[in-house]
Amino acid sequence: MGKILYQLFVNGVPKAQPRPRMTAKGHVYNPSSADAWKEEVRAAFLPCLKPTITGPVRLTVRFSLPMPKGMAITGIVAPHVKKPDTDNLLKAVMDSLTAVRVWKDDAQVFETLAGKYYTGKKTGAQITVETF
Repeated sequence: MGKILYQLFVNGVPKAQPRPRMTAKGHVYNPSSADAWKEEVRAAFLPCLKPTITGPVRLTVRFSLPMPKGMAITGIVAPHVKKPDTDNLLKAVMDSLTAVRVWKDDAQVFETLAGKYYTGKKTGAQITVETF
């Protein structure tokens, strides 16, 4: 079992990290569609930052996404099985945690557990970072 360094809920609507795009002239750029979400993640971690992790990391993220208008709010959390893809949601979180120096590089993350769910309550992500 590892040592939990961070365990917090980030409010907002999770967005997936988009793939890099290329203009007609060959210029590569990253679309900004996830920038606001990534800023929410960074802002949530900044006040509680500890020294940068240098060893192996286990990352657990539970994404809470808004329910579609036609879905009944029953209080029961339902699996989210449509886009955005879980791996792209996770990549946006990992990029944000790298940017605020939670760890040196996201290559240190040796294990992930991520899930996405519809919720009738607040949207965001429960993020847990453990060291070994």
